[in-house]
Amino acid sequence: MDQVRIAMWSGPRNISTTMMRSFSSRSDTFVTDEPFYACYLQRTGLQHPGREEVLRSYKRDYHSIINDMTSPVPAGKTVWYQKHMAHHLEPDDSLAWTQDLMNCLLIRTPAEVISSFSKKNELTDVDELGYMQQIQLYRYHNNKLPVVDAQDILQDPSGVLSNLCAQCGIPFEKAMLSWAAGPHPADGIWGKYWYDQLWSSTTFKPNVQKEVTVPSALAAMVDECMPIYEELYQSRITANDPQAYHS
Repeated sequence: MDQVRIAMWSGPRNISTTMMRSFSSRSDTFVTDEPFYACYLQRTGLQHPGREEVLRSYKRDYHSIINDMTSPVPAGKTVWYQKHMAHHLEPDDSLAWTQDLMNCLLIRTPAEVISSFSKKNELTDVDELGYMQQIQLYRYHNNKLPVVDAQDILQDPSGVLSNLCAQCGIPFEKAMLSWAAGPHPADGIWGKYWYDQLWSSTTFKPNVQKEVTVPSALAAMVDECMPIYEELYQSRITANDPQAYHS
């Protein structure tokens, strides 16, 4: 099989790290956790937990990171799963390099994202949520990127992941449905601040429906992001509709 670099672009407080853990369970896959995070913190000045440690430990030059992400797949593997945060991109960043990747979008309802994010960190700008950058990527690639929704994956991980793998040109492996609890060598050093739920898990946990509360000061952000979410949701891959994405 030819080498495949999968760039999964998500916003924060999604199941992005769970998806990374799923792909890391494959026999043929190398994974990378948020390679642009240090660059993002440096460029924005945001005071995230562990900021200084992240800045000391990871590359911060955008173009150097691009060179890394478009290099041959490491460790003798044939698949490279890159967990990317869409909000790590800035409006003027060139997206030309993404043409060398199999780009996919991971989405979640804005209300759920904002509710979860605001409990962990201060939210001051809609650009921190990634929806604007996801639609920018989608438009750049002529509205032809595979899209998966967190709720669909949690309801039927085998079905959705099987169809996602098919769209990426790789076989589905049942190993993707479970993993060992605790930290993983590929986890970023920021995992101790953000990955507590993942580290206690060993599989995809069904999403228990519960009331989502968004702070009133952030309600306008939900309204701003919903049209983007709804557009992407309409083109998503589901367990029953692998043809939602057309290359």
